[in-house]
Amino acid sequence: MFARVSEFLGLKAGKASPKDELALATAALLVQVSKADGDFSAGERAALLKALTERYGLDAWSAGEILTRAEAREAEATSLYEFTRTLARELDQDERQEIVRLLWQVALADDSLDNFEANALAKIAGLLGVTPEDRVRIKHEVMGR
Repeated sequence: MFARVSEFLGLKAGKASPKDELALATAALLVQVSKADGDFSAGERAALLKALTERYGLDAWSAGEILTRAEAREAEATSLYEFTRTLARELDQDERQEIVRLLWQVALADDSLDNFEANALAKIAGLLGVTPEDRVRIKHEVMGR
């Protein structure tokens, strides 16, 4: 099974492909925001998987595998920097704003925004170099949908 995932994600001799690293970093940040309020709801999980499949062109099975890995990495992480560094290094400003959009979509998926989720999202957006103005604008865009 791991061989199939590895082949799909382009892993060779333990080295992850850039697409895999981006998807994993994105998923870990989505997990962080989802769990910030202590409740990783079914709606948030579904929104997270949808975000991964749409953003990275994954099938449902592969998105689930990345989510599993991201949950483990997020639980072991000592800071958000290891995930945001990967994204900030590889993505331009518009793409980083798209990551913030995904974060808002997942955070708002359960029709509830906890202060812990909002604070985690603000911290992540800042580490990605997305301004507070853009973060709030994106929030309103997501809420308007």
